Amino acid sequence: MSNKIIRFITTPILAIGVAGLAVGCASTKESAQKTEERVSMADLSAPARATVDKVTAGGKVDQIDKEVERGKVVYDVEATVGGKHLEFLIADSDGTVLGTETPIEFSDLPEPVRAAAEKYFGGAATGLKAMKGVEYGETHYEIEGTRGGKKVEVTFDPNGKQEKQ
Repeated sequence: MSNKIIRFITTPILAIGVAGLAVGCASTKESAQKTEERVSMADLSAPARATVDKVTAGGKVDQIDKEVERGKVVYDVEATVGGKHLEFLIADSDGTVLGTETPIEFSDLPEPVRAAAEKYFGGAATGLKAMKGVEYGETHYEIEGTRGGKKVEVTFDPNGKQEKQ
């Protein structure tokens, strides 16, 4: 067979293969980005449901998101208990509480976090809401406020270093 015939046959085959690979990679990337799904209490495993009932006793579950973190299914549970907004990270497999987020007074934040938040939001701490989170044994602080006319949330480590979102 001549080189022209071989090129005539292989070029379209290669083009189709590359296009198929590109589409496959795009759909894999899309599915990797969608790792969160809103669910109800009925969707939780029995151990996770029991833990949610326990940690929100006397309160109200506001929303539950099913996520995959560190290769495991977890539930991010937002609730109002005793008039306070709380968040819990619950393991699907055994109901273990992997993390919590609780409100904290801005004045009770570590000094480096207060300073970083004031710098980020451009001045005084008026109107800023703070949450202290502990997940997988690591502490972080989420600060919510207005920046550039928009409501935003930023996360800092205990040393005041901004964490990537």
